[in-house]
Amino acid sequence: MDLNTQKEEFRYAYIYTVASAAGYSFQRASSPLDKVGIDAIVTGLGVQGKQRSFPQLHLQVKSTSKYVIADREIRYPLRVIDYERLRDDNRVISLILVLILVPENVEEWLR
Repeated sequence: MDLNTQKEEFRYAYIYTVASAAGYSFQRASSPLDKVGIDAIVTGLGVQGKQRSFPQLHLQVKSTSKYVIADREIRYPLRVIDYERLRDDNRVISLILVLILVPENVEEWLR
């Protein structure tokens, strides 16, 4: 498997693990949603009062071993189109960027 495919699979597995541990549902987005910047959907399964509530969050997911940490910030280059999708405030469901930072060496990913 090539490195980019490994990173893609790893990032989905990581988010699935975190979402499951928190009691949320995780699903990879379909191809049409991927074309508009949505890579995954996290859904809450909680109950509020007498009505069931299923809040959702759309994720744009990236993984990289090339990043800079400076002044307590993670700096990551993002394409303009991806940035514009993230800052669009006309969305019904929020879209956030999830950046998975992985070491350069694949054998260290699980540490």
